[in-house]
This record gives sequence, structure tokens and C-alpha cells, in this order.
Amino acid sequence: MKKLIIIVVGILLSASSINATEVPDAIEKAFQQKFPTTKKVKWEKEKSNDYEASFVLNDKEVSVLYSPDGQLKETETEISISELPKAVVDAMNKKYPNVKIDEAAKIERSDNTVVYETEIKINRKRTDLLFDQNGNETK
Repeated sequence: MKKLIIIVVGILLSASSINATEVPDAIEKAFQQKFPTTKKVKWEKEKSNDYEASFVLNDKEVSVLYSPDGQLKETETEISISELPKAVVDAMNKKYPNVKIDEAAKIERSDNTVVYETEIKINRKRTDLLFDQNGNETK
């Protein structure tokens, strides 16, 4: 739930909520093909003109990002901290030895790369960091 609140706040800062009827047909069609049984989808339009859908799938919070022409750019799925690769946890512990990972996600990009997002608090400010599976920090 905390992750969903953070996602929503982040989206509100960088995007605007829209009704499903405002989603371009190409995106709606691509979404329905990939997630035909998904209900309660919240759509946002990003400043980049991409569209993000947030929903729950198999009891996990998921968000997907589509380009305006309906191409899936990335899928972000909430994971437990224990599901992070050991290399990511080791890299986090080395760079931030006294900081606890609060939340984690697996991001699968359209170029077939996978990155892991870790959320931490530094001086009471939430910070998201991205790592590849080998623990290298990335963007």
C-alpha cells in the first residue's frame, strides 16, 4: 500500500490523471491484449506524452508505460526485498551501509533489459535507485 501511495504521489507530480476514455485507441488495444482480465486500472498521462497504467495483478502492484503509438516501454512490478538479486543488496549495503531498503521493484524494459529499483530514505527524503542484476547502479 505504501508503494502505491508513493507511486500515486510521484505520478501526480509528473503526470495528470485521465479517464480511460482519454487513452488513445492504440494504447488501449495493446493494454487489453497484454492484460485482458485486469480491472481497476488508473491511467496517467506523463509530461513526455507517454501513458502509464497502474493496477494490481496477482496481488502485486504493477505499472506499465506506453508510448503514444501503443508500444509497451516498460513494466514495473513490486517485489519483496528478499527477491532482489544478492548483487543489488550487496551494492546497496556497500554504498549506503546504514540505510535500510524500504521497497523494491523489478522493471522490465522493452529492450529486454531488467533493472531493479530500490527505495530508501536519506535524511527523511525518499530516494529511488536503479541497479542492473549485477549490482551496477544505472538509470
